Amino acid sequence: MTAFDPDNESTFHECVVASDLREVCAPKQSILTELQRCGYGEEAVFAMKLALEEALTNAVKHGNRGDPKKKVIVRFAVSPEKAVVVVRDEGGGFLPDDVPDCTSPDRLPVPNGRGIMLIRAYMDEVCYRDHGREVYFVKRRVSTARTGCCSCNDVIRRTVRFSGNVQGVGFRYTAANLATRFRVAGYVRNLPDGRVELVAEGTEVELDRFQCEIEKAMSSAIRDAASSDAPPTGEFKAFSISH
Repeated sequence: MTAFDPDNESTFHECVVASDLREVCAPKQSILTELQRCGYGEEAVFAMKLALEEALTNAVKHGNRGDPKKKVIVRFAVSPEKAVVVVRDEGGGFLPDDVPDCTSPDRLPVPNGRGIMLIRAYMDEVCYRDHGREVYFVKRRVSTARTGCCSCNDVIRRTVRFSGNVQGVGFRYTAANLATRFRVAGYVRNLPDGRVELVAEGTEVELDRFQCEIEKAMSSAIRDAASSDAPPTGEFKAFSISH
């Protein structure tokens, strides 16, 4: 048995920090450092980083409601096979199943609920305990979070058509700027009917990240986002704004 055993919560390393977004950076970085030390790949480290940011932000903002007198408790254990994290707040709790589906068209402009969706999407196991005050999540080194006929490393082509107040608000320039952070290629353009069309090729994971960042950055402008995936054509060498 290792000092910190992912299968034995009594051995977990524990960090207790103030309910402040600056304070929760320390346990987040400790966990990410452990993943890198244990040889986890870039995709797994990114997935854990995203899940931690969402879980810790939810604990501070929604669980403890920014109360500086309350604490956020982070417990974790990382082995070469899997990483387990438990984030707990001192709030009143909630029922995860009562949180509206943030992917429905009428909820796209509202950020609430996206953290829960993202944690579930990128972790292999997620469990809310003690009436929602505590979230337990697992990332395996060999992930089982995504299943289907295609590998998450396969390149695909994604077309997303955004509607809402999406033209004339810097949407295309925001998308092009965000594209530089990801391994994607394609274009974004205004459509005659007032929508914005984004076509990009990359792995499913990279496209998910890219689309998520666009929707977060432009949440106040987006009313709906209709997307579809198809086989890649390989025609793109970079990402650009098309006129």
